[in-house]
Amino acid sequence: MRPKMAFVTFLVMAGACFAPIEGWAADYPTREIEFIAAFAPGSNTDNFARLSAKYGEKYVGKPIVVVNKPGGGGSRGFIALANAKPDGYTIGLISQSAIAHPYLLKGITFHYKKNFRLVAQIDYSAQGVAVVKGGPYDVPLKELVKKAKEKPETIKVGIGGTWTAQDFARAIFEEEAGVKFVMVPFPGAAEVIPQVLGGHIDFFIGPAAEWTALYKAGKFSVLAVSTEERDPRFPNIPTFKEFGYDVALPSYHWVAAPAGTPDAIINFLAEAFKKAFAEQGFKETADNLGATAAWASPEDSLKTMERIEQLYLRVIKKYDLKPQ
Repeated sequence: MRPKMAFVTFLVMAGACFAPIEGWAADYPTREIEFIAAFAPGSNTDNFARLSAKYGEKYVGKPIVVVNKPGGGGSRGFIALANAKPDGYTIGLISQSAIAHPYLLKGITFHYKKNFRLVAQIDYSAQGVAVVKGGPYDVPLKELVKKAKEKPETIKVGIGGTWTAQDFARAIFEEEAGVKFVMVPFPGAAEVIPQVLGGHIDFFIGPAAEWTALYKAGKFSVLAVSTEERDPRFPNIPTFKEFGYDVALPSYHWVAAPAGTPDAIINFLAEAFKKAFAEQGFKETADNLGATAAWASPEDSLKTMERIEQLYLRVIKKYDLKPQ
């Protein structure tokens, strides 16, 4: 075959290889999209998956169907997302658990940088130190720390799950304040809150979604929140930083796709969800769920996850945590 003919043949073959991908991306989506929620129906993660799907499909142009795949503290759903075909027809909601699992759970091989492509940040929820209003620990945060130093390892803190986002916040708070609480783990907030209200647990640390209703009802006081600045929804609650404790660890949710998903699809979805999360109805529902709607780009979402990973690694190293 002459060189010229060989070159033309190569171009034709290359076009045959790449044209369908470009056309496919340009036509995307042509059918419904599966949205994996890694926790059970009714959970906070499930609520935000359904909220994102409801408002997102208006701008995506096709139905977004939430599929729950709970189990393993979210790992089952994260693995399903990581193993999905990277064609844009399977996306999912991931949380900070996806950052921690490779370091804490035996047999987990995925990593958020290696196995996912971030599409957008959905929201953030301030984690707070919640106590019974008028109770013995309804005091300024510095006073709680003082009490903990006077009686080490006697004050009980309830946590929804071991080495969850709230447990990492607890560990960082202890490190920053130089104190040690008695950590009492529970399956979730539903089990923690009655124990706090009944006086069996002295306080708990958890995202605003778990304490907002009781705070507004006057049953809980919140001594501090874990945002960089005061949460506009709770302007009277100081941050940890105002007391000199560098505990900046809100809870986040992100939309993600499997690694290998084309840029064109990621960019399309990012813009679609940006418009969806800006809708007033989305913002109001997020607020009712105890969170702040806060879209962020794939790049900025990755930076947030990297920052959280460094905080987690600090705690993992200090406690010499191993996968179990």
